[in-house]
Amino acid sequence: MPTLVLRNLPEDLYQQLKDRAADHQRSLTQEAVVSLRSTLQGLKEPPPRPSTEETLDWLKREVWSLPLLDSRHDDEILGYNRHGYCD
Repeated sequence: MPTLVLRNLPEDLYQQLKDRAADHQRSLTQEAVVSLRSTLQGLKEPPPRPSTEETLDWLKREVWSLPLLDSRHDDEILGYNRHGYCD
């Protein structure tokens, strides 16, 4: 994959990119690629990554609320013997 190095970037532009990257939970490189792509291709910018709280809410709603179909105890699933070692 090609690499692009930007020199003499104005401080205000760098700070804007850094702020946007933080707002969208992206690295500076990811934010630069998204900004370049949307500008050059006229595409709408993709939505920012979900926050940790949004991800946890989704996990609680969609994943952790699923019924447990395996009735075995954790030790049985992991294969621990009576001495606490994996078989």
